[in-house]
Amino acid sequence: MEIFLHRICGKTAEPPVPMLLRRCTAEEAPAVYALQNEVRAAMPHPEQFVPDTLENITTYVRKDLCIGAWQGSRLGGYLIVRFCGHSAHNYAAFMDVPRTEWEHWANADSAIVHADFRGNGLQRLMLGAALPLFPGRITHIGATVSPENQYSLNNALASGFEIVCRREMYGGYDRYLLAKALSVTFGDTYPEGRGTGVSVKPMLDE
Repeated sequence: MEIFLHRICGKTAEPPVPMLLRRCTAEEAPAVYALQNEVRAAMPHPEQFVPDTLENITTYVRKDLCIGAWQGSRLGGYLIVRFCGHSAHNYAAFMDVPRTEWEHWANADSAIVHADFRGNGLQRLMLGAALPLFPGRITHIGATVSPENQYSLNNALASGFEIVCRREMYGGYDRYLLAKALSVTFGDTYPEGRGTGVSVKPMLDE
């Protein structure tokens, strides 16, 4: 999927710069890992982002889904989505979704955009590129965001996610848990008549 960036390094790009959104390969996992570390190191509060190991990222790229935003050979951003099924790592488990429904949920595990390419809605665009590659059983996506990371929170809300709850995750980190319905509306039922099991709390400043 080719897109055109209208902002580069915080300035208007004339003409717009092309960028390719595509699925990453296992051989590109080191580039994903390197971008994670580069962006995390530049964050004012790196503790807001819990990093993955190269081994984990390689596994996700091979078994799950990683969409990369490529400008030529340079990786400018990525989105990792995991399909955890009935594993306890499924974010649905932390939102009190019935275990029988976990297989219908995907984890938006991490989304990174290099500072040079911010301001183009890349997180939303990468999610849009990922959706057609989801298994047909997936009807919801879960995500976690630090309450202190307003940039990522705003991007998640703009992408259609809603805050479900707030709790400690990853061994004691404060996180919002968010959910996005793909084919059903919150409070509706699945075609088989099964409830989503999710109640959505409004933003405190709405």
